[in-house]
Amino acid sequence: MISIQLSARAYEIDDELRKYVEKKLGRLDRYLPRTHKATGMSVEVFRDPSGKEDNRYRVAAKISVPGNDIIAETATMNPHSAVDIVEEKLLIQIRKYKEKHGIKRFRVKELLKGGEAETE
Repeated sequence: MISIQLSARAYEIDDELRKYVEKKLGRLDRYLPRTHKATGMSVEVFRDPSGKEDNRYRVAAKISVPGNDIIAETATMNPHSAVDIVEEKLLIQIRKYKEKHGIKRFRVKELLKGGEAETE
């Protein structure tokens, strides 16, 4: 499980939200390639009183990995739903990161087809 540094601005984080963030975002490191393990994650929850009624709570998350960091941010009217949306955004970015930095595996059939096409 990845270590999470949780902080807040203009908002008091209760134990329920802390456990929810650790449950939802703490297991995202299992989707990263084995050779590129995450070194840490920072999550910031803040309440924006000047925002619209449906964008009161903002959640920003940053996963520190080798190379570029993976960052996601969203704003909703509920901090729990904001964590869910950030989780989905991070999963999409982790898939892209994995495609770029993951181990490339080739199938024998594809290699043979490529070799036959070049010889003909």
